[in-house]
Amino acid sequence: MEQEIGKIVDIRKQVEAHIGKTIEITSQYGRKRENRHKVTLLEAYATHFIVENVPLRGPKVRESYQYADILTQTILIHY
Repeated sequence: MEQEIGKIVDIRKQVEAHIGKTIEITSQYGRKRENRHKVTLLEAYATHFIVENVPLRGPKVRESYQYADILTQTILIHY
């Protein structure tokens, strides 16, 4: 358990270093489908971070992810 907490702290530091920058997030929906999109990293908090996706069509979308999502590889971040 302590190792996971240490890893989450490291992940949070990496995310905080890229606030305001454009990053790429790959989120997996199902067995062989994945969604990859470019987002702007807006804010980072103790347990989660917020990104803003500006699609070619439609309104801006803000999404929130937890650092545990990165640890469990539910999402992948490409800086």
